[in-house]
Amino acid sequence: MNVAKSVIGLAVCALAAAAPAHADTLGLATLKHRAESGNVPDENQLGLDYLLGRGIEQDYAKARQWFEKAAAHHGPAAMYNLGLMRLHGLGIRQDDARAVAWFRKSANMHYVLAEYEMGYLYQNGIGVDQDIDHAKFFYGLAAYAGYRPAVLALIQIRGEEVLRRQDGNGGTAPVAAGPTDGGL
Repeated sequence: MNVAKSVIGLAVCALAAAAPAHADTLGLATLKHRAESGNVPDENQLGLDYLLGRGIEQDYAKARQWFEKAAAHHGPAAMYNLGLMRLHGLGIRQDDARAVAWFRKSANMHYVLAEYEMGYLYQNGIGVDQDIDHAKFFYGLAAYAGYRPAVLALIQIRGEEVLRRQDGNGGTAPVAAGPTDGGL
């Protein structure tokens, strides 16, 4: 597995784990009832709780089931979560191309995390051909929505472009830190 994908997956899981444990605060029975009634945010939340084992026993198959229900009801967060499950092979066969398809569906609904993820995938050529212009496009969408990691990614890309232009050889030459005449 790509180390970068592992790092992103861990960061996303950490962010999700930091979110309130709805299975505890809402009451698992209430959450399940609302999810079974077709409440899309609760379908997704129940999927997250199963995915992370938060207030309930971890079960990837049930997580996927609830994410698929929410995605069928046009829930972009659930589409994003299905993309994560595919990207990282969580209880399902790892498949970059299918992960990209889920992220793209979610990004098309302006889900900021999916827009950012699409930028990352294009920047690194994961599941798609590497394409910095596409990466900048998707990062730009997420940045416009106020997502700071996307702003930082755009700054990083721009800095790399400037260094490559200054080097004149694709960015491989070291940047001088001081005078080249020995400091005289």
